[in-house]
Amino acid sequence: MKKSRNLFKVCVVIAGMFFITGKGYAQECGPNCPACSGGSSGGIIAKNNLVVSVLGMPTSDDEYTVANVRYGVFKWMDVGVGYAFKANKPIWSLRIKALAEKEDKWYPGVIVGTGSVRTGGNDQSVYGMLTKTFEFNEKVALQGYVGAASVFKDLDQPFFLSGLSAIFFEKFTAFVSYDGRNFHEGLSWTATDNLTLTALMIETLYPALSVSYRFDLGKKMKKINSQKAFLSAN
Repeated sequence: MKKSRNLFKVCVVIAGMFFITGKGYAQECGPNCPACSGGSSGGIIAKNNLVVSVLGMPTSDDEYTVANVRYGVFKWMDVGVGYAFKANKPIWSLRIKALAEKEDKWYPGVIVGTGSVRTGGNDQSVYGMLTKTFEFNEKVALQGYVGAASVFKDLDQPFFLSGLSAIFFEKFTAFVSYDGRNFHEGLSWTATDNLTLTALMIETLYPALSVSYRFDLGKKMKKINSQKAFLSAN
């Protein structure tokens, strides 16, 4: 049964990759690009969660502002859509968690997807990455990933991806990522369970600020259903 589910996931992401690529949409940045995510982690958005983020880069040559919306369709898949201003190009992504990471297991998580993984340009790519989190205690944790990507039009020329985040008190994160061409550094503050504020240096050159807010739609639906059930019972 597990093998069948994993095969289904792989078929879904491959079909999505070729369908979207065949449409020829413009693309400026994607799932691991800090200009879209405001961070360095390519983790899957939780099921029924909607994450809205806005990032401003006033001195960038490519984009001044990037707005992005990502939604967790399943616990193993999310999709994203947005827009890069000044570049005037849409943003989209499709990600699948092929293997979930577990704290008590040695093996890493596996994420595959399609999108752009670099700032600037139009490098529509397919990529895969291994992710792993190490929790030393309640105050300190390390989260990292390594992977590879390849532009669709140059599949014979893969490049390396990596990133490392240090998390303190589950609220403050210092991170650095490498997209095969440039490094990006940043500091994030989880102000509330839903709100995250981030200061970054895109390509180690362009200062940027990001605001990200998460809506737990699944939790809200449960609350609405509970209220309806209570009213019906009375």
